[in-house]
Amino acid sequence: MSKQYFTPEMTVDEAFKLHAGARRVFARFHLGGCSNCAISESHTIGAISDDYGIPLTMLLENLNALFDQGTLAIGDRVRIPDEIRSRIPQLANVPETGEITGVESGAYTADFGDVRLQGLAEDFIAVEPGVAAG
Repeated sequence: MSKQYFTPEMTVDEAFKLHAGARRVFARFHLGGCSNCAISESHTIGAISDDYGIPLTMLLENLNALFDQGTLAIGDRVRIPDEIRSRIPQLANVPETGEITGVESGAYTADFGDVRLQGLAEDFIAVEPGVAAG
């Protein structure tokens, strides 16, 4: 099992600050998206498990798995996955490859020409060195 970065005593706010992907994990459990499943940022992960009937080990495993994902570094060349590009018409004219220009709490900033995008590592595909820029 991966290292425990997230703990039952950690608040939702602390989880959001620790890794940007925490919002996606909570959303996968249908937490935080509507008035019936709203979560307070002062709620602890353990309390969320109890209140919403989500097994604590499952919730923590999903959160801690965020740190097992591949990582990117500033200067890495990346491209947008085809499934994302095809669903967002505004990306049609964005260059094929971009460059990671920033990283903070698991969130990456990538510049694609004049377009700046932000996302998690799973939102970009690393381009092998030597591939021409688009």
